[in-house]
Amino acid sequence: MPRNQTKRVTIRLTPEEYDRLMWKRIEAAGLTWREFIFKMCTEGKVVSNEALRELNKELRYQGNNLNQLTRLAHQGEIKVIDLSELRKLYERMLDEIMKAGE
Repeated sequence: MPRNQTKRVTIRLTPEEYDRLMWKRIEAAGLTWREFIFKMCTEGKVVSNEALRELNKELRYQGNNLNQLTRLAHQGEIKVIDLSELRKLYERMLDEIMKAGE
């Protein structure tokens, strides 16, 4: 549903402030200028997609590894798996995700 956006808010920045504070963050967050400003005003923060990209990549790799182990277990190729290291990795990744969201 389209919103009735009739009110305007204006701020003034130097060219350096504009470049430094806005565009890099907006591009990293994958938002439009308006979405970025609105999110900053309403939530006070924007989590950058770039910050989570590496964690997402690692999580996909670990998911693939877990799927392979599951497949081997179902085929009877392996009987016992020590997943303690995988659990530690997931806990570290969760900590990083939580920090990025703060």
